[in-house]
Amino acid sequence: MASFKIVFLLSVLAFACAYKPGTTTTTVTTTVTTVSADEGNEGILSSHDRSVIRKTWDQAKKDGDVPPQVLFRFVTAHPEYQKMFSKFATVPQNELLGNGNFLAQAYTILAGLNVVVQSLSSQELLANQLNALGGAHQARGATPIMFEQFGEILTGVLAEELGSAFNAEAQSAWKSGLAALVAGISKTLKKSEDLVDPQTKLSGHMIGDVQRSWENIRGDRNAMISSIFVKLFKETPRIQKFFAKFANVAVDALAGNADYEKQVALVADRLDTMIAAMDDKLQLLGNVNYMRYTHAARSIPRGVWEDFGRLLLDVLNAKSVSSDDLDSWKGVLAVFVNGISPKN
Repeated sequence: MASFKIVFLLSVLAFACAYKPGTTTTTVTTTVTTVSADEGNEGILSSHDRSVIRKTWDQAKKDGDVPPQVLFRFVTAHPEYQKMFSKFATVPQNELLGNGNFLAQAYTILAGLNVVVQSLSSQELLANQLNALGGAHQARGATPIMFEQFGEILTGVLAEELGSAFNAEAQSAWKSGLAALVAGISKTLKKSEDLVDPQTKLSGHMIGDVQRSWENIRGDRNAMISSIFVKLFKETPRIQKFFAKFANVAVDALAGNADYEKQVALVADRLDTMIAAMDDKLQLLGNVNYMRYTHAARSIPRGVWEDFGRLLLDVLNAKSVSSDDLDSWKGVLAVFVNGISPKN
């Protein structure tokens, strides 16, 4: 099999979004071995599918309008993605096809696709390239669904450009090829539920873990909070002084005290409310701010909140909450503590 090595500045396969202000693409320098034949079974697809993909791609890329059309349809179908391209983030969509930065990005994608298509016959080579692409996009919050959406638009443009040449056989080959590419890139990408919201500092995954595990034990929440208070007061007696109505009640005599039981229920219900509202960002931020301002006058030190969180984790562990869910709880409780009692 004839082959040759080239050094190629590999940019974005699906969408090279800006990482720093003033940049448009991310480049990854790789040494690429391209192959010109499709015999053998080394690649991720059958030799027939690889041949069909190359043949149709070679035909389509001759039309210089294909790359701009693919990128244009991608950002018009998903306007939120245009913001990820700093050089044309604010350009009106009806002006994109005449914008130099937009066109430069479109042809950068074309170059990246050329390399990927030419590398289909080598599993090792293609895996290295997909790892580089996934790694380059991970920090930007790119998700597998974005690449899937790009692939759908790409095949739509190819169908229009090639007409009858993009027959059922070609459609099947491209579907298999794009699925394999997305799967390879996704190994180094975060799923949408793993992306951390910049305001709440929580991910959908963390929220789901906490809400699911809490639902299984919330019926016993008053008893859990009471056990935390008792341990907290025994560890650091002065903390009990923040609760004037039962500040002087012996710790072992707290159970059954009306004021104490009322406080336990209040804390348990507040925690329950905060957890239930975590997937609504405005409610979550509102609940955290409410806790912060209603406790500000009492000057409760940050350490008290941290100790409460630590003891809550101990209780959750005793309730057989999984280690993965506990990791999410740690992240959520850190957000709560930082919001209620920020570090100075």
